[in-house]
Amino acid sequence: MEPVSLPAGEEVPAKLPEIVAPTAEPKRLAVNFAYLSAGEMTAKLLTFASFSFLAHGLGPANYGILEFTLAVMTFFTLPADLGLSWYGAREVARNPDRGPRLLHEITGLRLALTLCSMAGLVLFILLIHKSYEQKELLGIYCVSLLATPFLLQWFFQAYDRMVWVAGATIVRQIGFAGLVFLCCRGGHSLLWVGFAECVSVTCIATYCVLMTRYSLGAPWPWPDLHVGRLMGHIRESLPIGLSELSWAFMWYFCTVLLGLFYPDKSLGWFGASHRTVMAMHTFVALYFFNLLPSIARCVGHPDSQLLQLMDRSMRFVAWTGLYAAAALSVLGPWVLQLLYGKAFRAGSSTFAILVWMLPIAMLSGHHRYALLAYNRQVRLLWCMVASAVIAIVSGLILTPIYGGSGAACALLIANAFNLVLVYFSVRKLIVEVPIWPQIRVPVAALLSGALIFFAIMRWNLFGALAAASLWYLGILAWNDGSSLLTFIQSLIHGSRHAHALETSE
Repeated sequence: MEPVSLPAGEEVPAKLPEIVAPTAEPKRLAVNFAYLSAGEMTAKLLTFASFSFLAHGLGPANYGILEFTLAVMTFFTLPADLGLSWYGAREVARNPDRGPRLLHEITGLRLALTLCSMAGLVLFILLIHKSYEQKELLGIYCVSLLATPFLLQWFFQAYDRMVWVAGATIVRQIGFAGLVFLCCRGGHSLLWVGFAECVSVTCIATYCVLMTRYSLGAPWPWPDLHVGRLMGHIRESLPIGLSELSWAFMWYFCTVLLGLFYPDKSLGWFGASHRTVMAMHTFVALYFFNLLPSIARCVGHPDSQLLQLMDRSMRFVAWTGLYAAAALSVLGPWVLQLLYGKAFRAGSSTFAILVWMLPIAMLSGHHRYALLAYNRQVRLLWCMVASAVIAIVSGLILTPIYGGSGAACALLIANAFNLVLVYFSVRKLIVEVPIWPQIRVPVAALLSGALIFFAIMRWNLFGALAAASLWYLGILAWNDGSSLLTFIQSLIHGSRHAHALETSE
């Protein structure tokens, strides 16, 4: 075993806790997932409440400036990490004794990358044609990047301390939400939002450092900037980081583009719609986080096990995803008014386009996570890169002409293209996992329900929605009710039911 390299004067910490093998502790996996889910949901609710409050006070135009800033920051925050969090958690989990050394080296790497990101962001601020206040807001967010190297949730994750990961997420959002509600009332400058971000990220960095030192017994996370030792980490983490950056281009590039071409109310309408859809997408991510182990257990077994699992899962997401998208398309004006205020009702047409990314993402998720489970992550990376290119090209074509609706269509096109790419990748590298047989009946039910809706809506919109919903749910119960109920029970009750589902007919 290699000796642990510590900075001069740093004492050797007490022995760090041993990691319990997940396969030996299924109960711990369930508890950890509960902690992560609770932390993520709490953080999302706090974040959503904060931005809803801000939107009511700022109005569409000023709120659009904030969403533009956050979209820009995505492209400078991800390079400051470059996949090192996922890589670090994996490497420390494999060899806990290397934890102190990796803590210093990854912190050093993230510090160097953060300084490069800050330099790039400063250059971007100088080049863009925006108001002085907008540039100031970006500058404040640029300062908040300095805390990035000391966000050590990855280190907690490696040592199976998921409750601390959840705690860090909640600490950050409580700090941000508290300051927003206290300082950002109507009429206040947008710069207060940047100030709230800086304070909240400083709080979470402090929390992470103190928990690492005093609760986990690790050394202080001083950065190790020895270039020779760090380049190997970059080579390993780069594919992960590029995949994350490609995902960001696919989901956020059009927001930045819209902010450059249409810095008016349409940017605020699009930003509100996009934030709402992204919040809903959290449930998609959690669903596949839970499904991934079941997919991974199919590796090395007959293809029939994977196909049976995928069949029932895709039927479930097809029925739920298509209905949710259709219902939200109808209810968009009321949803946006409830969440952001009456001034945002005009963004309902953009929202009605964006919500259809949810069923597409739910379907493509099966093939994306199959590539991960079967160690085909390089192919997944290229699929993400190609989809990001489509988002950029279609955004450059559609956004200048159609504004927010064009940006929404570009996102929808990119996600649909990603579905096609991952489908054919799984078909070529693993096994054909069909889509049409699973979505055929839900699509037919949706189309026939739409006929009912349009026939009745002239008299009563909500009555039409209720009638169409009853028709749709009736067909669901008649065709797939019992099998979907069994599948849902397997998701709730854990691996024992999942294994029974995969091996039964």
